[in-house]
Formats: sequence, structure tokens, C-alpha cells
Amino acid sequence: MGYTLVILGCGVMGQALLSAIYNAPKADSEEIAKLYPSTIITCNHDEPSAKQVDKLLATFDESPNAIKVSSTYGQNQDAIDKASVVILATKPFLVEKVLSGVQEQIKGKLIISLAAGWTIDQLTQYTEKVSRVMTNTPAKYGYGCAVVSHSSGINNDDKAIVSQLVSHVGKYIELPEKNMDAATALVGSGPAFVLLMIESLMESGIQMGIPLKESKECALKVLEGTVKMVEKSGEHPSVLKHQVCTPGGTTIAGLCVMEDKGVKSGIIRGVEEAAKVAAKLGKK
Repeated sequence: MGYTLVILGCGVMGQALLSAIYNAPKADSEEIAKLYPSTIITCNHDEPSAKQVDKLLATFDESPNAIKVSSTYGQNQDAIDKASVVILATKPFLVEKVLSGVQEQIKGKLIISLAAGWTIDQLTQYTEKVSRVMTNTPAKYGYGCAVVSHSSGINNDDKAIVSQLVSHVGKYIELPEKNMDAATALVGSGPAFVLLMIESLMESGIQMGIPLKESKECALKVLEGTVKMVEKSGEHPSVLKHQVCTPGGTTIAGLCVMEDKGVKSGIIRGVEEAAKVAAKLGKK
């Protein structure tokens, strides 16, 4: 049988990872025994939060890997006692309070931390086994991205567990911790920036008379198709961009206006500003 996994703070990101792990495709029996939990316990601070998890669980079919889930609140210590692996998904400002409350129970256990801004050095005050992860909300649907850094106390078996659990959110990338604040901005905040672009494209269609439903469909397909084109061609985005531009045509005219309005630099500066805030989160 597999181990017990606890998710401390099962809000938006905790639920995204819960969904990805619970609904992971069927693995072979050896993988299930070594890398998958047999039980997941979600821990929240109050009953309304726990009920949100219950609502999510009610939408699930049976887990392909026979994972069982129980939703709890106010039972952190009891849950951690049973756990081998802990996913820390609380808000950054709650991390110290939550971990201090389970300080004795969590020693020696593997923490997979989703808490933005909390460094490996800070987290290893509670246990030497820390994998720091930054992922995003598309993880709920298996189309996320996860950037991962490990403490020196993480061995190869631990890495295998982290990789197996986290890779179900989508793309799994290991980077040095020095890149984590940038990853928080690019990966964690990135979906909001992309949604702003989708909204802008959609509303441009509406402005010019295309109905809402069709404007949304066009905007989504433009984004989806462009992403696939970059992935499959292997070309730099600037090369593909210039292939769309006809001399004196519509595309270059639109791009010139966007450059005048600072669209490109605005996105770059926005991501940079998000990274600056990310660096401060663990210090509050």
C-alpha cells in the first residue's frame, strides 16, 4: 500500500494539486506502492473551507489509482502524525503559524511547499526535507507548469515522489532556488497576465461588432493555435511574428500601435514587479 499524503491549506492551489494527483492516469502496481499515496487528508482551518473541498470531491469519479480522500478542519496535528509527505499550500502569511502548530509532528517528513516567497532555508527549520514548488491554476486541468527546487536533504527517492506527484499538473521543470521569485511571477502570476490578453482580444472583437460568444471563441483559438505553432515549429516567437507581417499590411500596423502603447514593455515590467513582491512574501 502507498503512504498518507496531507495537504495543509487546501484552497485554490491545494485543490488544483489534489485534482491532478487524484485523477492521475492508472499507474502500474509498483509505481502505486512507491510513488502514490493511498490516502490524502486535506486540512483547512474552518468548516466552510472544508466544505469547499467536499464540493470538489463530489465532482470526482473513482480515482484511477484507488486514492481515498478525507476532508478535515482543525485537525492538523492528527493528520501530520499519519503522514509521510506534506503539501504545504497555505497562504504565505499563514505559513509560520501553521508550521509552528505542527512543529513536533512534521520533523523528518517531506514537505512539498507551494507557499510563495518562503525559502528553503526558512522551511528547513521545520524539516530537512523540503521541495519548493511554484505552480499555477491551470494545474487543476492538467495544463499547468511547476518549477521545483530541492533542499540538500532531499534524496533520489524523495525526488521521485515529488516528480511523480507534481508532474501531473503539467510541465515539470527543476531550477535553482535563485530563480524561484522569477518563476513565481512568470508561472504563478502568468495566467492572470494571459487572461488579460485574452480579455483584450475578446473585447476588441466586440468593439468591432463581433458578438461576445464568437469573440471569445476566436480569441481562445488564436491563443491556442499560436502556442502550438511555437511549440511545434521550434522557432523563436519573433521569427514567427514577422512571418505574419506583410509590408504595409494590417499586422504590422497593429504591432506599431501596440509598441507605441508600450504593450511589450508593460508585460515585462509587470512580471518584474510581481517577482519583486514575491521576494517579500516570506519576509512578512
